[in-house]
Amino acid sequence: MPMDRAGAPVHPTRRQALGLGLATAATLSLSACGIRFGDGTPGPRPAPRKAVPGESFMVALWRHTEDLASRAAGGAGSGLPARLAALHRQQATVLRAELLRLGVPDSELGRPGAATGTATAAAASAPGTGPAPTGSATNGSPTSGGRTTAAELAAAEASDLGPTAISSLSRVMAGSAPLVGSLLAQRSAAATLLGRPATWPDEAWKGQSLAATFLATTRAAVYGFEVVAAQSPSGAQHALATSTLSALQARAAAQESMAGSSAGPPDLAHPLPFPVTTPDAARKLAVDVLTRLRAAGARDLGTAGTDTAALGLLVRWLGETEVLASRWGVPLAPFPGLS
Repeated sequence: MPMDRAGAPVHPTRRQALGLGLATAATLSLSACGIRFGDGTPGPRPAPRKAVPGESFMVALWRHTEDLASRAAGGAGSGLPARLAALHRQQATVLRAELLRLGVPDSELGRPGAATGTATAAAASAPGTGPAPTGSATNGSPTSGGRTTAAELAAAEASDLGPTAISSLSRVMAGSAPLVGSLLAQRSAAATLLGRPATWPDEAWKGQSLAATFLATTRAAVYGFEVVAAQSPSGAQHALATSTLSALQARAAAQESMAGSSAGPPDLAHPLPFPVTTPDAARKLAVDVLTRLRAAGARDLGTAGTDTAALGLLVRWLGETEVLASRWGVPLAPFPGLS
């Protein structure tokens, strides 16, 4: 008589047990890989994103640019600080767009226009030579509760300059180097116009042929200002013409020394864009020469590669050209030579 097995535990056959064991092993294996099916959890984790060359430098520079816009906007009056505030806002917008173009996720930058830290923190992580000036702190406002002074703003502008910044610039992707280098040149010009000229170390540049290329551009500018000075016989324009000429002659002499045997004799004359026979025409020529020299300086930043000495000198010369041009009435640019 058959036994009634109702309610008795069911024991799987050997084949069923083997199948169950294989299924369990497969589930554990997939779990180890981070894969889940049917429970709505994510699949395999993507590989970590590889940072683009010079990314941390550019991000820190962008953040400090936003901070500088706040600091300059908090300055007194509607003069130079106000103009710098507008320039820094443009710089921040363009630099952020460049970071996104390079593949830096928006999530790592924060929402547009948002300050991402205090001024001191930005300067400390930024590429400059020192922290933000004492007496200034969060959200671009001085700790004293008053307005940012010209001296404080100048120190903050200059904090983005120095050997560390140039070394970082040499690691930026080639296509972004003119943009970033031009921005650093603007920092140099801003600090100078605010009364704190940037301090640049002596550079041991050995690229003689490259220096000779830059020398040809400077010599053309020297010739142009010889004409400007000759057609500005007296007064303030004559004084400005001679001081600008002296600055360009000093740059040409330095480039001749760097170029060495690659420096040929200067041309006796260079073509002028229009006849210059009056002081008004001379002023127009001064603006034309410095605008073209500024554009050439920004273009040259793309030819220096990773040569830190060359990059440092090019940023310095471009910043100095921006100062000279501003004294002739050329509006300051967020990216001198590029805008």
